Amino acid sequence: MALRAVAGGPIEGTVVTFKAASGWTDPAVGDLVKHDTGGNYEVAECADSDVPVGIVRSVDPDGVKLSVELFTSGSIARLPYSGTPALGNQVQAASATAVKGVATGGVGTIVGVDVVSGTVDVLF
Repeated sequence: MALRAVAGGPIEGTVVTFKAASGWTDPAVGDLVKHDTGGNYEVAECADSDVPVGIVRSVDPDGVKLSVELFTSGSIARLPYSGTPALGNQVQAASATAVKGVATGGVGTIVGVDVVSGTVDVLF
C-alpha cells in the first residue's frame, strides 16, 4: 500500500498523479518537485534554487507513480525551511525537502513563519 501524508498546509492544492523522472530512483513523501521535460507528466526532485511546483504526497510501491500536491492558486502550503525566511518573501527550494526565502525569482508569498516551528506558510 502506498504511503499517504496529511496535507502540507491549511489550504490544500490540487493532487495530480505524475511519473518520477528517469533517473530519480528514490522519490519520497515530502520531496519538493519541479516539472521535467523528459516525458509526459514527469516531475523531478528539486535541488537548491529550483522553483518547486508541488510536493510529493504519496509514492506507489514501485517508486514510479507519485501523487503530487500542486501549489495551485489560492492554496497555502506549510513547508520546512532553511535559512532565515521573512514575511513577504517568495520561496525556492533549499534542498529536496526544504525551502528558502528569496526576494525575487521564486514562487508564492510567505504569510507565516514558525506558526509550526521550523516551517513557513506559503500562499500561492
